[in-house]
Parts: sequence; structure tokens; C-alpha cells
Amino acid sequence: MPEDSQTPIEMPRPTAAPVILATGIVLAAAGLALSNAISVVGGVVMFAGLAAWINQLLPGRGHFHEERAHPDQRPRTITPILQAVEHLHQGMPGYRLRLPLQVHPISAGLKGGLLGGLLMPIPALAWGLLKGHGIWYPINLLAGMVWAGVDQMTTAEQEQFRLPLLLVGIVIHGIMSIVLGLIYGVLLPTLPPIRGGQFVWGGVLMPLMWTGISYGLMGVVNPVLQKDVDWPWFIASQFVFGITAALVVIRTEKINVPPKGTGPDTESFSR
Repeated sequence: MPEDSQTPIEMPRPTAAPVILATGIVLAAAGLALSNAISVVGGVVMFAGLAAWINQLLPGRGHFHEERAHPDQRPRTITPILQAVEHLHQGMPGYRLRLPLQVHPISAGLKGGLLGGLLMPIPALAWGLLKGHGIWYPINLLAGMVWAGVDQMTTAEQEQFRLPLLLVGIVIHGIMSIVLGLIYGVLLPTLPPIRGGQFVWGGVLMPLMWTGISYGLMGVVNPVLQKDVDWPWFIASQFVFGITAALVVIRTEKINVPPKGTGPDTESFSR
């Protein structure tokens, strides 16, 4: 189009429909854990936002014409200057600041998660025995996060051996151990360097972080079971997993990520 043309420019019309649609989806999802009434309200809001968005996409409704500025008020033409972009090289400030030069193989996280998962139940089972609940009580509480009706059982019923709850608890524990182990393997090399290095990240800070997340989620999913959990012992189990997984991952030989120096003393992060 000629630069001096006065033809109006077609512009998209402002609309809040995407925000309304997103709000409805969030409310509908939150209602699954909180209340059916919230899901109903979320569904209404979601469909209202979707209808408004579709209405904006109909011909002649979703756009308007913006008048062009007078040629005398337009900025002068900017002449671009073509030149090459300077590349960062190893040793320069900012080079691969948060991208590791070496990473752990996927097998490191998998091994760390499995070994940590095997040792993690020891504090929980010890707590069950010391409190007189037996070894099945903590397993049944874990399964109760997804198995309906556990929160309605009496303490005596929760202490009994129940094969379905045992299988559900093993599946939950196994999946969480493997996923967290893989996260350890991928995440530890990328975290900022601190005193104590990867061991402090994996053995102290990350267990504290997901303990808080577990407490919050359990309060939403099953508040009754949240009260039955002995949290000091729960935190001890998280530390056992975190320390074990971190040690396994840290002790695993890293593999190079190009570009990588060939010197044996090259650090994982460029300073």
C-alpha cells in the first residue's frame, strides 16, 4: 500500500472474551476439588466467554478501521543498519549462565528416584510401629489421597491390611518417586550455585519445597487425611528421599553438552 495512502487500517476489536473463557475454565476445574456449584458457575462463565469470542470472529464484527495519521505527523523512514550480532564465547560474562555444560544422563534420575523411593518409606513405617498403628496405616493414608472412603474409616479400620489400598499406595509412591527422580536428574545441573552445591538443593531445599506443596494439595484434596498425617515424620521421609536421590545423581558421571571444552577441570557453569 502506498505510504501516502489515507485508507484506514483494519484492526482487531478489543475484547475480554479470552479472559472470561480462561476464568471459566479455572473455576470449572477448581470446582472438581471444592464444590459442584463452583463447577456449574465456571461452566456458565466458560460458555459465555466462548460465545463472546465466537461472536467476535463473525464477519464484520471482530474488526474496526483505524484512521491513519496525517503524512506530516508520521515518523520519518528509519534506515536499518545491517551488521552481525556478536556471539558469546566461552569465558565471556553471561556465556551459558544458566545452561549447564554437562548434564546427568536420564538413567541417573531414574536410579536416584527408585533408590530414594525404596528408602523413603522407612521413617513412615517406623512411625506407624512406634505409634502403635502398624505398618499398614501410613500406606492406607497414602492411598486415601485418591481412594474415596478412606477418610470415613475409623482408625482401627485404617490400620488393617487392605490389598486394594496397598496396590494403590505402591502405584502412587512408585510414580511420584520416578517423576521426582527424573526432575532431580534434569534440574540439579541447572540450579544456581550455592554453598553446598547440588546436595543442598536436592537434599534440603527441594524436600522442604514439595513438603509445603503436598500439605497444600492434601488440604484441598482430602482435608481429613491432612490432619491424620504426622508432619515431622513426613518431612523426615522427604529428607531421606531427597538426600538419597541427590547423592545418586551427583555421583553419576556427567555427559557433555555442546559446545563444551575438553579440559578435565571445566566447571558445570561459566562464571
